[in-house]
Amino acid sequence: MSGSRFVVGEPHFGRFTRTPEENDAALDAARTELASAVEAPPDDGAGGAVLDAAVDVAEALTVAGREQEAIALARPAVDVARDTGRSETLRWALLVLATAEHYADEPVAAEAHFREALDHARTSGDRVLEHYTLHHVGRFLVDAGRTDEAVACFEACLAIREELDEPRAETTRAALAALTGVAEDS
Repeated sequence: MSGSRFVVGEPHFGRFTRTPEENDAALDAARTELASAVEAPPDDGAGGAVLDAAVDVAEALTVAGREQEAIALARPAVDVARDTGRSETLRWALLVLATAEHYADEPVAAEAHFREALDHARTSGDRVLEHYTLHHVGRFLVDAGRTDEAVACFEACLAIREELDEPRAETTRAALAALTGVAEDS
């Protein structure tokens, strides 16, 4: 895995990347999960499993750089999750949709969906989703040239990641170092 690069001024600040082989494997795994959910015997959780798997496919498509395909899958997933009251799925689907919109250069929609995902995370007390969303919002804000707001998001993200002993705290530290290094050089 090639990881994240935090270079201020380059497009898609800190975008997570995989090798083409890793992308193929992740997409295959997500599609297999979706096919299994679709083929499973119907029960009370069948629809939810299909919806969750569709969100996972959309996430894998986004990481693979196939944002338009991800958006085409994530937008209806958000609608279905909202309409059926699947609040946890809605929270994660909003983050996946916003991330795809960000990388597809749909900043107005992306920001609205990031803010909604963050609001749902905070309202529900979902600290894991909150730190992921804060990190993604921070990257979005850097790309939008709103560095001060981005620093605040990364600082809030880092506090949660450290509290949860989350290994991704190191990635957030790297983002902050890149941003504060730029601020110090100015």
